[in-house]
Amino acid sequence: MAAKANKLQGSVRARTKSDKRYSKANYEFDVYGDLWELDANKSLNFELLTSLNLEAKLERNFRLALADYACEFSSSYTDNLFRYCRWFFAVGVTGKINEEHVINYKAKLTKSTEYKLGYIRAFLMDWHDKEIKGVDKKTVELLKSLKLSGNEKGKAVALGCPFSGAYSFEEQTAFINWYVDAFTEKLISLTDYAFIMALQQTGTRPVQITYLYYGDLITRVEEGVEHFDLHLPNAKQRDELFRDSFQLKRDTGEDLMLVLTTQANQSIKAVETQFDIKLASSQKKQIPIFLNTREMAKIASFEEFEELQQRTPDLLCLRTRGATPSVAEMIRRLARLCPLKTTRIKLDDGFGDLHINPRRFRYTHATNMAMLGASDYVIAEELGHSDTQQVKVYTEFNEEMADSIDEALASDLTPLAQAFSGTLIDSEKDAMRANDPRSRINSNDGNPIGNCGKFGFCANGTIHCYTCNKFQPWLNARHTEVLNSIVSERDRKRKMGASEFVLQGHNRSIDAIEVVIQKCHVRKQELEKDGALNV
Repeated sequence: MAAKANKLQGSVRARTKSDKRYSKANYEFDVYGDLWELDANKSLNFELLTSLNLEAKLERNFRLALADYACEFSSSYTDNLFRYCRWFFAVGVTGKINEEHVINYKAKLTKSTEYKLGYIRAFLMDWHDKEIKGVDKKTVELLKSLKLSGNEKGKAVALGCPFSGAYSFEEQTAFINWYVDAFTEKLISLTDYAFIMALQQTGTRPVQITYLYYGDLITRVEEGVEHFDLHLPNAKQRDELFRDSFQLKRDTGEDLMLVLTTQANQSIKAVETQFDIKLASSQKKQIPIFLNTREMAKIASFEEFEELQQRTPDLLCLRTRGATPSVAEMIRRLARLCPLKTTRIKLDDGFGDLHINPRRFRYTHATNMAMLGASDYVIAEELGHSDTQQVKVYTEFNEEMADSIDEALASDLTPLAQAFSGTLIDSEKDAMRANDPRSRINSNDGNPIGNCGKFGFCANGTIHCYTCNKFQPWLNARHTEVLNSIVSERDRKRKMGASEFVLQGHNRSIDAIEVVIQKCHVRKQELEKDGALNV
C-alpha cells in the first residue's frame, strides 16, 4: 500500500508541472498533461499508461523524450511510436529500461513483427543520447548489435539510421538550402542561422558552440591571404573547468566566420544597449557569441555582468536545454518550421519528416570525412576525441557498404531537393536589386550570369547559386559555358577515382543549370514569336 501511495504522489507531482510545447502541426500540448493534441485527427492519451504501473520517474522521462519527437515528427509517426512503446513497456518495464526487457520483447515477436522493435530502436537510442534518464547504456549497445528482419547487424550504424544517424547527401544539401532561404525570408533569426550553420559545418558538440566568445574568432594573414581559425572550447574533458582547454579549427570557412562575427556583434550590441556603455576591444573579446539574454536581463550593471562572468561564467552562455532560450528550444523551432521530407522514412500516407538533431550533424561531418578518405586519427582530432576508438563506426566501410551508400544517394531520392527554383529574368534591369552592383553574380571565368535576389550570408558559392531560389539568372548569359565547365570538373574527379558520394554536389548543380538553359530556350521562343527577341 505504501509503495502504491508513493507512486500516486509521484504521479500527482508530475502532473502539477507544466511544459508547453508545439507539435509539428503547431498544436500546443503540455508535456505533463494526460492528452497531447498533435493535430486535428491525432492525439496521445497518457492515461493508457496507467495499467502498466510505470514508475513516476520513468513515465516523466518517457514524456520528455517523446515530446521532442512530437515537436519534430509528423503526428502519425509520433502516434505509432507511442503505441509501440506501450506494447514494449508491457513486457515488464516499470523502472529503468534494461537488456532483459529488450530480449523478452524480441522473443515475443515473429519474423514478420520484428519491425515493431525496429520502429522504437532509434527512439530508445535517441532517448539515451539526449541524456534523459531511463535507458541503460548496455541496452543501447544491445540495440545497436541486434539483427532484425530487413536490417543486417552493423549496417544501420554505418549507413546512418534515418532517424538518428548521418544525413544522406541529398538530405544535407536540401537542409542547407532550406535554412539559407528561411533566414533570408526572416523565418528564422540570425541566432538560429548562425548556430545551425556552426553545427552543420564543424560537426562539434552544441555545448562547445555555446561556450564560444568573440575572441575565439581569429583572423591571420599569410602571404597576403586572410585565413580564419576557430578557437573552439573543449567540452566533456575530464577534470577540466569551463573554457579550460581549446581545439583549434584552422582554415574555417569564411562564410561561417562572417556569420559568427555578425552574431557576436549582435550580442555585443545587446550588452552595450542594456548597460548604456561602449565596450573596449578587450572587453568585446570576452562576450559570449551566443548570449543568454534571459540571465543578462536580470543584471543591473556591466560591473555586475563581469563579476557574474568571473564567478559562474557559463551562466551567461546560451543553455543547451532547460529554460528559454536554449539550444533544445531552437532545434524544436527549426524542426517545426522545416517542411522537408525524406524518402528514407516511409509511412502509410507518404514520406516521413526530416529529423533535425544536433548529434546527426556530428555523425554526418565524420561520415563525410571518412568517405573522402580521412584517416581515423584525423577524424578523431576533428571531433575532439582523445583516441580513435569512437570513430570506427564512421570509417569501417567495405565495398558492399559503399555501394549501398551510393544507391541511397542516387538521383531517385531527389524529392528532397529541387533543381532550379529561382526566377529567370530577361536582363539585369529586371533584377530585384538592379541598382545594387553587389548583387551581380559572375561565373568562375568572370562572366556575369545573373543577380542575387536578396542579400544574405551565402554558404554555397557561385556554382551553387543555380540551386538557390533567390538566384535570378539572365536570359542571355553564358549558362552553357558554366555547364560545360562543371561537367568537365565532375568528369575529371570521376577519372581520378572520386565516388558518386563526392560527385553528388556537381550533379545537383548540373541539373539546376540544365533547367535554366531549358527555361532560356522556352523564353527566347516566346520573345521571337512576339518579335521582341534581342540577342
